[in-house]
Amino acid sequence: MKHAVTRLAHVLLLGFALASPALAEDFKLGIGGGATFPIGDYADAYKTGWTATVRALWLPSSSVVGLRAAGYYGQNSSKYPDLFGAKIKSASLFGLDANAAFRLSGRGAEGLYANAGIGFRGLTQGAESAGFKESQTDVNISYNAGLGYSSGWFFTEANVVYFRVMGADLWSIPVTVGFQF
Repeated sequence: MKHAVTRLAHVLLLGFALASPALAEDFKLGIGGGATFPIGDYADAYKTGWTATVRALWLPSSSVVGLRAAGYYGQNSSKYPDLFGAKIKSASLFGLDANAAFRLSGRGAEGLYANAGIGFRGLTQGAESAGFKESQTDVNISYNAGLGYSSGWFFTEANVVYFRVMGADLWSIPVTVGFQF
């Protein structure tokens, strides 16, 4: 996962470096962090956690529709860190999204926007006890939608993400604040 996020960041930085100054108001690359709020089955087992995000937003001034791509990594600690004599580790949540972005106000990549799309989410869960150590990673398609605001060097986003892991419907709301250029 770390390699995929690194490669995505390099490709996005290269694209940004090659873009003309006229396109600079239409394209923003952001790096941020915040909180992930689990909902439903996910909230039954895990607490609010943290998230880190790399986000690219392209909203052409000539259109109200553009593209958004984002990569995520975060962790949520277990509500039951000691369960039946086993230590339950924090869950690691990672993923990538590809979204359509819709400008609601502003010009270019500046202003209020909505986004919706698909991606994937991976969830790594682990437990250990005397003589026992287990870790499992499940990766599945995810669906997401959200709102964001972009202005100058600042952006903020809140998204709702749905994914399935081992037959359970998991929902989370990552809220991110960050810097963009």
